[in-house]
Amino acid sequence: MPDKFEIIELTDKQDPAFNEVTGLFQDMYAHMQEHGLMLELSGDGAQRWISSVKKGLGRFGVLYISTHNNKMSGFAHGSISLIPDYLGNKKVGVIKHVYVNDDHRNAGVGKALVQSLEKWFEGREVHSVELQVLFDNAQAVEFWDKLGYRRELLQYRKMRDKA
Repeated sequence: MPDKFEIIELTDKQDPAFNEVTGLFQDMYAHMQEHGLMLELSGDGAQRWISSVKKGLGRFGVLYISTHNNKMSGFAHGSISLIPDYLGNKKVGVIKHVYVNDDHRNAGVGKALVQSLEKWFEGREVHSVELQVLFDNAQAVEFWDKLGYRRELLQYRKMRDKA
């Protein structure tokens, strides 16, 4: 695997790279299901997701990709949100998704993608940055711990019987 990778912000909504990101998004969901995700991606879920990402680009959202030798190896998506009035109504950066394919993990790609998101958030003067991680994904939990993120809450889900 090459050591050199490039981080690119996608800004042109017609960029063909969005098609590759859609494929990585589907890979990411398959990976998350292996680590305890209880919800399934709908048949056209990746297309719906990429459409929603494109709508927010530049205004309140950003999408970065990583490439190695002109081949996409990962992506990171973030957006701006407001916390409720009773918590100060502050702008918060939300890391929505970070995914690096298996062949490029542990090479600094994920860290570089997150640093790109953090720099984008900093330019928008957010109060803090938040994200969710699957409880059973020990590798992801360790990754975020190493980047200085602190665990704050635990989410639970109970599936209803389909009777």
